[in-house]
Amino acid sequence: MAVWLITGCSSGFGKEIAKAALRHGDKVIAASRNASRLSELKGLGASPISLDVNGTPEEINASIVEASKIHGSFDILVNNAAYVLVGSIEETSDQEARDQFNTNVFGPLSVIRSVLPFMRAQKSGVIANIGSIGGYASFAGSGYYCSTKFALAGLTESLRAEVAPLGIQATVIEPGYFRTSLLQANVDGKTVAAASIDAYKSVMDGVKGMMDSYDGKQPGDPALGAQIIVEALTGTGRAAGKSLPARLLLGSDTVPFVAGIQERQNKEMEEWKELVVITDHAK
Repeated sequence: MAVWLITGCSSGFGKEIAKAALRHGDKVIAASRNASRLSELKGLGASPISLDVNGTPEEINASIVEASKIHGSFDILVNNAAYVLVGSIEETSDQEARDQFNTNVFGPLSVIRSVLPFMRAQKSGVIANIGSIGGYASFAGSGYYCSTKFALAGLTESLRAEVAPLGIQATVIEPGYFRTSLLQANVDGKTVAAASIDAYKSVMDGVKGMMDSYDGKQPGDPALGAQIIVEALTGTGRAAGKSLPARLLLGSDTVPFVAGIQERQNKEMEEWKELVVITDHAK
């Protein structure tokens, strides 16, 4: 019976992963900025805790140490807490950009640093960071969000190589579009940059319109996605016998999307290959 610690459990993927892990028969420590929002999960058997990933590393560590007393340690960590910042690169303020990185990158890193001593002590564990297909390609109006997912993917690949000899696995799970609150303007969803510049109005109106019109129509079912995540991280069910990959795509839209990016990259590489390879010292 594995012990899960899952952040961002008040809604969306975090909530559904917690439910799926409980159905699997595991123990779940469900975290949110406000534990009072976790009453449904508590009723299902989860242990709710308050954890603000925007807190200081010391505050986060204190919360993790306190959480460890519930079941003694952690077997699976899912870093799920995140939000979308919508705004062009120029329109977005320095503080808005830093807030985005604090929640989506530096918060998860603090959680990882606090959880790893427990996993190292038991010589086992799984760390899963929830990324996005936005970690493969960035889009107009969501450059800051996508760049946090690029960062999370890169950090996870390094972490994976560092902790593998210690018996610990690490992966970044990269969903496509699922029907969660991520595109909604609420506490769990998107934030729009306060400033606007007329030169970007047509582009940003298109981006915001697309998000508004697509919200509620995303193809992915978060409950079905969560079930696959639980099977993948526990190596059970349909994932039995499979090795946990460094980057795990999730969603019907992800495979053709990433294949298209790779095709474009290969084409660009071939087009420029003869020029870019002539940079070595003469022999």
